[in-house]
Amino acid sequence: MGALGSQGFSVDVDQAFEQFAKPLENFLIGILKNGAEANDALQATFVKLMEKGDTILQESALKSWLFRVAYNEAMLIKRKDGITRKYIEKLAWHVTPKVESEQPADRMLDHERHQEVAQALDQLSTVQQEVVRKRIYEGLKFREIAEQLDLPLGTVLARMHSSLKKLKIVLENES
Repeated sequence: MGALGSQGFSVDVDQAFEQFAKPLENFLIGILKNGAEANDALQATFVKLMEKGDTILQESALKSWLFRVAYNEAMLIKRKDGITRKYIEKLAWHVTPKVESEQPADRMLDHERHQEVAQALDQLSTVQQEVVRKRIYEGLKFREIAEQLDLPLGTVLARMHSSLKKLKIVLENES
C-alpha cells in the first residue's frame, strides 16, 4: 500500500500488517471467542489504519494505536445485534453446512435465502465481487488475493470491508 503519514513518521501498512496481524488476531480471538468475528475486527482495524494512519506521530505509538483500535472494533461487534449479525454472516459466508430438509417448506426457505445472498452479491461492484468470491468461494487468504490480483493488501482489505458493509445493509433491508 505504501506509507502513510506527514509528520516525519510514516506508516507502511503492509509492514504493519506483517508485524502485527497475528498478535492482533490472537488478541481479538481472546475477546470475541469467534474466529470470523475476530477476522472482521482485524480487517476493520487495518482499514482504519489506512484511513487514519497519518495521524500516528511516532513509530512507538503504532502498536498501542492498533491494539486500541482493535479493542474498540471488538467492542463494536459485541454491541451489535447478535442475532441479526450472525444470521447475515452465516448467509453471506455460507458458514452453515447445507442440510437437506425433509420438509418442502424448509427447502423453499433455504433456497430463498441463497437467492437473497446471490442477489445481494450481484449488487456489489465487479471489483468487490472478485475479492468476495475469492475469499468466500475459493477460501483464499487476503494476502493470496492481493498477490493474484496484483493489488496492495490494504486495497483488498478495504474492498472486503466495504463489500461486507454493503451486503449487511442489503440483506437487512430484505428481511
